[in-house]
Amino acid sequence: MTETFPFFKQRSIQILFAIYAISIPYWAWIQVTGQINTPHNYIWSLIVLGILPVIGGIFGIILSRKWGFLKASLGRAIFFLSAGVMAWGIGSVIWAYYNLVLGVEVPYPSFGDVGYLMSYPFYALGLINLGKGMGAYHKLKTRLGKVALVLVPVLGMAVTYFIFISIARGGEFDYQDSSLLKILFDIGYPLGDATVVTAIGLIYGLSYKVFGGKFKWPINLLFAGQLLLYFGDFFFSYGTTQGTYYIGNLNDLLFVHALFLIAVGVNALNIPGISSRVRDELVMFAPRATEAVNNLVLEIIRRQSHIIGTVAWEEATKVPGLTIDVKNNKLSVDGDPKIVLEQLVGRYEGLFGNASLEICREAARKMVSQLPPEQIPAILK
Repeated sequence: MTETFPFFKQRSIQILFAIYAISIPYWAWIQVTGQINTPHNYIWSLIVLGILPVIGGIFGIILSRKWGFLKASLGRAIFFLSAGVMAWGIGSVIWAYYNLVLGVEVPYPSFGDVGYLMSYPFYALGLINLGKGMGAYHKLKTRLGKVALVLVPVLGMAVTYFIFISIARGGEFDYQDSSLLKILFDIGYPLGDATVVTAIGLIYGLSYKVFGGKFKWPINLLFAGQLLLYFGDFFFSYGTTQGTYYIGNLNDLLFVHALFLIAVGVNALNIPGISSRVRDELVMFAPRATEAVNNLVLEIIRRQSHIIGTVAWEEATKVPGLTIDVKNNKLSVDGDPKIVLEQLVGRYEGLFGNASLEICREAARKMVSQLPPEQIPAILK
């Protein structure tokens, strides 16, 4: 399994798997013994709906530093997605506090709902930044992208209204006896779900042909988790409307799988061996290159660094024939320019597939005319 999914070797993911593995037989025992609204229900919920996503979020925020933190698109994506899953977990911890410590029924809305609701804008910001790394941003410039930008949000809102209002609530949306705060939460939840499912539809729909590389599986897990969370919210809304929901039921197990996949997907966006310390000397590095090929290499690295942060420079240092001298502020192509460019682009393509390749090609379009044809690799043509 570690050969197919190398991210299973990561300590953070192993910890998440351990918590998940313990929770499943515990949940099965709760169901078999008919536990409803007992301390076991609340403890199980605290562990897998509270502690697991909080730990996953903390690991993810730490990981975001490897990708430039808030300075690069992927760093921001990992940070906000981690903040989203962490906010959801904090909401569950507060929920468990009402049950285990105060011993009272959880009010609605409660402080726990603040955590749940805050997860949606974090998820949305994370998905938007992730879309840039997957190539969706470039596709938005096309005619198809512009049409999708109009139609997908409309479709997302329509589907969410049908599922969450027409089905889950039986078409009733009565606010006559509700407080303003309750109204805001009642609107905020389906609106947040609609925003997230719309973002996923746009990103995946526009980038599925170009998206690839070693991070394809982690991002697919992340998307699967988000979709499970969407349907988990639907079943929760339906269950509370029908009066059939209780803590630790099948719906909560769906939430567990959703949060687990999101946390694993985010933390799997890791490259072993790269220090989490942001290397400012690489971020600020601006070599005084005069040769056309050096300028092209620099432009490709810079374009990639906007998406993946200092990882772009780290990957460049692994290319044979390319010398990056931070101390003397120099960059030079010492090997065959064609081979160096091909290997440099190949390293980025290995991360996110054709999405990274398109960024390299876009960087090269304005500069390839300055290079002799024999120095331009086919991958950039």
